[in-house]
Amino acid sequence: MNAMKRGLCCVLLLCGAVFASPSQEIHTRFRRGARSYQGCSEPRCFNGGTCQQALYFSDFVCQCPEGFAGKHCEIDTRATCYEDQGISYRGTWSIAESGAECTNWNSSALAQKPYTGRRPDAIRLGLGNHNYCRNPDQDSKPWCYVFKAGKYSSEFCSTPACSEGNSDCYFGNGLAYRGTHSLTASGASCLPWNSMILIGKVYTAQNPNAQALGLGKHNYCRNPDGDAKPWCHVLKNRRLTWEYCDVPSCSTCGLRQYSQPQFRIKGGLFADIASHPWQAAIFAKHRRSPGERFLCGGILISSCWILSAAHCFQERFPPHHLTVILGRTYRVVPGEEEQKFEVEKYIVHKEFDDDTYDNDIALLQLKSDLSHCAQESSVVRTVCLPPADLQLPDWTECELSGYGKHEALSPFYSERLKEAHVRLYPSSRCTSQYLLNRTVTDNMLCAGDTRSGGPQANLHDACQGDSGGPLVCLNGGRMTLVGIISWGLGCGRKDVPGVYTKVTNYLDWIQDNMQL
Repeated sequence: MNAMKRGLCCVLLLCGAVFASPSQEIHTRFRRGARSYQGCSEPRCFNGGTCQQALYFSDFVCQCPEGFAGKHCEIDTRATCYEDQGISYRGTWSIAESGAECTNWNSSALAQKPYTGRRPDAIRLGLGNHNYCRNPDQDSKPWCYVFKAGKYSSEFCSTPACSEGNSDCYFGNGLAYRGTHSLTASGASCLPWNSMILIGKVYTAQNPNAQALGLGKHNYCRNPDGDAKPWCHVLKNRRLTWEYCDVPSCSTCGLRQYSQPQFRIKGGLFADIASHPWQAAIFAKHRRSPGERFLCGGILISSCWILSAAHCFQERFPPHHLTVILGRTYRVVPGEEEQKFEVEKYIVHKEFDDDTYDNDIALLQLKSDLSHCAQESSVVRTVCLPPADLQLPDWTECELSGYGKHEALSPFYSERLKEAHVRLYPSSRCTSQYLLNRTVTDNMLCAGDTRSGGPQANLHDACQGDSGGPLVCLNGGRMTLVGIISWGLGCGRKDVPGVYTKVTNYLDWIQDNMQL
C-alpha cells in the first residue's frame, strides 16, 4: 500500500509541474513522435504554438515558440509596451502605477469581480493564471487588481505606452506592428496578403483571425506567427517564398518593469535587476589570486557596449581576464535569465587623471560571434544616453544602483543589488568648498540625499564597489543616463554629495570609440 501511495504522489507531482504558473520557465516533456491528440482538433494554441498530447494526463499541451508562454502560448514575453488602449497587450508587466504588485487574475479573492481568469471568455480577454496587466473592458489603458487599504480594487498599470507615431519601427518582435513598410531586407516588394498566389498558405487575408493579426488587402509587413520580426510573402525567381522586412526595431532604452523595493538597508534599498536592467557586474581575474573577483559596476548602452569608470581598470587587466554579467540580482549568485560575456577590448579615456578622477570613463566591448551581444529581456535592457543639451532642474530626484558596500567601514560588498535615491546638486554646490578642497572639474556633477536627519540617519549614497554604475534620471518617460558613479568622501554623509562623471560631456567620445 505504501508503495502505491508513493507512486500516486509521483504522478501528482509530475502533473503539478506541468500545471505550474505560466510565468515560470518550465519545459514540458512530450512523447517522441507524439501524435496529434483529439483535444487539438480545435485551435488551442496561439502565436504559432503546436498542440500535442501531454505525457502524463489526458489533455492538450501547447509547445510554444520562443518569446511566448502560457497554456495557450497567449503570453508575449517580449512585449515591452502597449499600443493604443492596450486591448491587445499580452506582455508580462505586473506593476500598478502606485508600485503595488498586481493580483493573479485566478485568485479566489477576486471571485466577485467582473473580470477574472475564470470567465468563459478569459482567454480572449488575455486573463488567466497570471498577474499581468490587461485591458479586458476596453478602458483607456491596461490595469489590474491590487490589494490596498484592506480591499481589492482596480488600478491602472505603469506599463509604458509605445511611442505614438512609431509606425516606421517595431517593438519587441513586431507582433503589434501595424506600419506601412512593404519591402524586405533584400529589397523585394511584399505580396498583398489577399493575393491569389497565397491560396493554401496559413497567414493570408482569408485567415479567420486576419483582422487581429493585421492582415488584409495590403502588402504591409506583419508578424502574424510570432516570428523574430515582421516579414511578408515575396516572389523570388518566380518562386513563392517569404523574407524578413527592412522595418527597423524601435528603441526600448530606459524602459523597465520597476518593483517598489521592500527592504531598507544601510545606504539604500535592496532591488531586483528588472528595476535596473542596464546594470552590469564586471568581474576580473587577478594575477595573484585564483578565480574571479567582483571589480566594478557597469552600464549597458548598446547590445555590445558597456560604460564604466576609468579608475576601475588601473591594474590594466588583459581583456580576457574580464567578464561582464547582465541580468543578475545577487552579486555572486547566477540568475535564471542572466547573460555572461567575455570582453573583446576596453578603452580607458586617454586623459583620465588618477589623482583628480577627471575624465573617469571607460568603454568595454563585449565579445560575440554574432552581430549582436546582449539579448533584450525584462532583466537586460539598454539605458538611454542623454541628449547633448540635457539640463535637468536642480534637485531633480534620480537613482543609482550597484553591488557596493552598505557603508564605508563594511568589509564586504553587498550580496544583492541595491538602489539609492539622490538629488542633483546645483553646480554652485558641486565645488571644492563642499568636498574638503578636492578638485571638482566641469566633467563632474554632484548628487546626494538631501533628507534631514542626525549623524546616524540612513542617507542614500553610492559606496565602494558601486563605481562604474549608473546615475539615471527620468526624462521623456525613460530612464536616462546622467552620470557614472566615480568618487566620494565616505558614504552617506550628511550634506556631502557623491561625485559622478557627467555623461553629456562624453557623447562624442562614446560614439567615436564605439565605431573604432
